[in-house]
Amino acid sequence: MGRAAPILAACLAVALAGQARANPLTEVPGARPVEAEAPPPRDEAAERVEAGAANPSAPAIIRSLAPFADGNPGAPLAVAPGDGGPAVRVVSARSVDLTVFFAYDSARLTPEARIQLEPLGQALRAPVLAGHGFLIAGHTDAAGGLAYNRRLSLARARAVKAHLVEGYGIAPTRLRVHGWGPSRPKDSLAPLSRVNRRVEVSLIAPARTGALRFVLPAAMPCAGISDPRRSTSLDLDDFDAAPTPRPCAD
Repeated sequence: MGRAAPILAACLAVALAGQARANPLTEVPGARPVEAEAPPPRDEAAERVEAGAANPSAPAIIRSLAPFADGNPGAPLAVAPGDGGPAVRVVSARSVDLTVFFAYDSARLTPEARIQLEPLGQALRAPVLAGHGFLIAGHTDAAGGLAYNRRLSLARARAVKAHLVEGYGIAPTRLRVHGWGPSRPKDSLAPLSRVNRRVEVSLIAPARTGALRFVLPAAMPCAGISDPRRSTSLDLDDFDAAPTPRPCAD
């Protein structure tokens, strides 16, 4: 019994230390899964390179997200957001990828991240986007465990939403969140590349969408409209064409 007590105390200390290191934004304290779920080792050299990335300006974000009536936006993508709310359809062609710096192995926004998110906050307040909803999705690279990366990417999407709501007054009902983890890499040929770590903002398609229809105006009365060939002999060869049909109703 004398020997068992120190061993038990040592095991308890290790377990408590693991709980203290747990990140409450990404996992349940003390419930970190297996060793394969551990985050990848920190690559400070790659982080310095990533620090040089610049996000689009507010006008560029608006152009990327604003609905458009021409072109082919493609079929909306059905998503069941990680926030537990109803499923949505997002327009993949109306999206933008942003670089956002978080504290290592955390969903805490760094001071740099708040600067990086400023153009997005300004864009979402623009009148052209004000009436629309958006999906904020977190992405990771393929390093580390799948379940861990999905939890982390969702936690980071939630942190971005909270910042936009609190810092820019964006209505929370306009923003949904999801964590893709490594399942939708930006560079599928290099799943471990840091380029896959990003926050993606996509336009949520309206509940009811359909083909655009161009409605012609109703026929106008014929008053004051006439074809000069009906009453005047013109010195022109029109190859005996019939009088031009009048675009109006008699």
